[in-house]
Amino acid sequence: MIRFLVVLGLVLTCGACATHPGAVDKVRFARDRSFVQATTEAGRLRGVEGAGVRAFLGVPYAAPPVGDLRWRGPRPVQGWSGVRDATRIGSDCTQALGREAILGGGGGLVVGSEDCLFVNIYAPAGAAAQARPVMVYLHGGAFTIGAGANYDPSRLAAEQDRVVVTVNFRLGALGWLALPAFADDGEGVGGNWGLMDQQAALRWVHDNIAAFGGDPGDVTLFAESSGAWSACYLMASPGSEGLYSRVILQSGPCLEPSSLNAAADQAGPGLAFAANLGCPGPHVVACLRQTPAWRIARGASTRSGINGPGSWGPVFGDAMVPLSPPEAFTKGAFTRVPVIVGSNTDEGRLFAVEVRDMDRYEKETHWLYGDAGTGALERYPVDAEGPAVAIAQSFTDSRFSCPADSLRRLLARHVPVHGYEFADREVPFILPDWITGLDMGAYHASELAYVFGTSWIFTDTDRWTPEQRALSERMMALWAGFGQDTEFDARWPRVTDGGGPVVVFDPAGDRVDTTFHDRHQCGFWGGTALGPVEPS
Repeated sequence: MIRFLVVLGLVLTCGACATHPGAVDKVRFARDRSFVQATTEAGRLRGVEGAGVRAFLGVPYAAPPVGDLRWRGPRPVQGWSGVRDATRIGSDCTQALGREAILGGGGGLVVGSEDCLFVNIYAPAGAAAQARPVMVYLHGGAFTIGAGANYDPSRLAAEQDRVVVTVNFRLGALGWLALPAFADDGEGVGGNWGLMDQQAALRWVHDNIAAFGGDPGDVTLFAESSGAWSACYLMASPGSEGLYSRVILQSGPCLEPSSLNAAADQAGPGLAFAANLGCPGPHVVACLRQTPAWRIARGASTRSGINGPGSWGPVFGDAMVPLSPPEAFTKGAFTRVPVIVGSNTDEGRLFAVEVRDMDRYEKETHWLYGDAGTGALERYPVDAEGPAVAIAQSFTDSRFSCPADSLRRLLARHVPVHGYEFADREVPFILPDWITGLDMGAYHASELAYVFGTSWIFTDTDRWTPEQRALSERMMALWAGFGQDTEFDARWPRVTDGGGPVVVFDPAGDRVDTTFHDRHQCGFWGGTALGPVEPS
């Protein structure tokens, strides 16, 4: 999908390795700090409380997937005696950071550890009078980078009276490699190890969250970018039944054709990946399990994933996800819970910073869209804002907005659906325009600071205007109120299977919009080979 990134690769790299606001130092070192305990099925934990927040960090939800457990489904946590410290975040999952590595192209600086299957739990300080609703977040990062601790949900938890959980899961080849010989272990050809981790984390929440004041029967799964793609696949997985009550998909609508890959088709290319690491022949799995994790993380993908060829991501056609998401949604064979599906007005600007002249614009457009390239050039002419903005808009429409529109209509046949568009074009981006070459607008992932109410790698919330701060408060309340607020539908109209309104989030005032499909030229994109899988 995203093949022409990235002056911003360095920023993404920093976001994965250096910035962990989820460590909540403001809580850990608060003047009123105290220590608290919780008892899980595996043993007792010591967390920390302060500044109005209670946090349990680096809590294992599965056994470390190391040694013979590498490329196997997650196993239960081994119990411990005594009290385990849960006042510090655990390691990020092994990931390669670099310009090409982020997209699956190999190389990069490797950080993290295979011993990484942790959750972080945040809640208001003090004991709960009654069980609180739970929100579980899956991070983005193209299935190659990121960690739960890259985000700080402590304000969302404290102000909305929720228990919020962030999750680590296996990344890159360690999370998404498929190989014929994996079938010898009895778990299929693979390709979904990271997805299995996510589902195991949700099971852990179901079994243990009551110890942290949460209600296991009231769970909202919310996710962004590749995390939302994962959530789509989890919805299509029979094993997800009963693990959540509703889903919020932020900028990851999972109907983009090049991101839909069958497990059987991706197993063969895994042999080339193994051979590139010096593991050909009949003992390929044993060889790979003895290969250092850093070498595996630096290997270039030989399969197709979220970005098309040479990337990583989940697969369908196995026991985990028997049907592709669009087929499962069409047939109604998915976890039937209410859903919010949304996107941002300027998603593509984060990926268009290298397109700075007409020649590059025309070549990139034809390269991206093939036979639809000429039509795209006609529909997205370059104006005074320049070629980067023009190609960013076509990318936004084709890869985010129109798939989101189709997904809303498809799901609305079976479950309640709400749609949104995040449209704050003055988000305080961490890099100035003279570096990026364009105004970033409401770029991909720009809504995250508003949903959490706290700063992260791209956005410093200290630079918010009063109107932006108010927008964040509205969005936090809506995300937390989904499934809880009896007036929710009155504030946020439902989508129908024929389309329907979306709420446009704007600091100047939110509004209900009925022009989304036409504004984003979804009629054009739906008629191309690159268009989203359309409801039939």
